[in-house]
Amino acid sequence: MQSFESEEPINARSSTVWGVITDAGNFTVWESGITWVDGEVFNGALIRIRTVGGGRRTFRTHVRQLPGQVMIWKTRLLPGLLTWTRTYSLSPHAGLTHLRVKDAFGGPLLTVAKDTLPVSEQDLYSYVAAVRRRAELLDRQA
Repeated sequence: MQSFESEEPINARSSTVWGVITDAGNFTVWESGITWVDGEVFNGALIRIRTVGGGRRTFRTHVRQLPGQVMIWKTRLLPGLLTWTRTYSLSPHAGLTHLRVKDAFGGPLLTVAKDTLPVSEQDLYSYVAAVRRRAELLDRQA
């Protein structure tokens, strides 16, 4: 298994941060790394996405949530052979919202497919920073 994570304190309400990471209609408006999305993000949903790193490939992603706290996106890149799991965690901390996002890749084809993964460690850092910027901007406007 290969994994990497990024976390940031965000000067915005948890509800605003949650809104940013679940508002599929606006993923392509800000620097989310998602270039196309089909579907809505809610518990039990199946969405289809394209990422900057994935090019024109479409990824079918299953969504699980404990609304406002934890969300897990599970994608089978090659069914049974390669998986991608993104876990989002939100928690209040000293008047801020702490966002932690972890990408984990697994499966028997991981060693051969490492160079073709849909996101990189840098993509994840950029994503979390972009969530912070968007949530802080939206929270100021509220």
